Amino acid sequence: MKKTLSLLALLLSVLFLTACGNSTADSTKTSQSSSAGTVRLIVKEGDNTTDEKVSFQKGDTVMDVLKANYKVKESKGFITVIDGVAQDEEKGLYWMFDVNDELAPKTANKIKVKDGDKIEFYQSVYKG
Repeated sequence: MKKTLSLLALLLSVLFLTACGNSTADSTKTSQSSSAGTVRLIVKEGDNTTDEKVSFQKGDTVMDVLKANYKVKESKGFITVIDGVAQDEEKGLYWMFDVNDELAPKTANKIKVKDGDKIEFYQSVYKG
């Protein structure tokens, strides 16, 4: 009887450890496949600058990355407010952004991000 109980306890322990091991492997695989990479996201708000590496999903745009990390208001792909800091149309001060140190040629909802991109948001006077 003792042998049977010992064998049963050993069998249950092996099953438990196997189940835990598979669960960990599955969650690691899921978290690895859910992120397509990281970008450097910089947001300058007056004298305050936030500079961080953030992850993104495959197919994400600059707008998706920004909205995943900040409270954003936008109109037709143009950012109007980031974390409560609004553009000032009277002064011609608008939210602008660079991708890899070049002024973005399109709106934030039209540019797909790539692993290693540097995205920098700042307010500037628009000179059209």
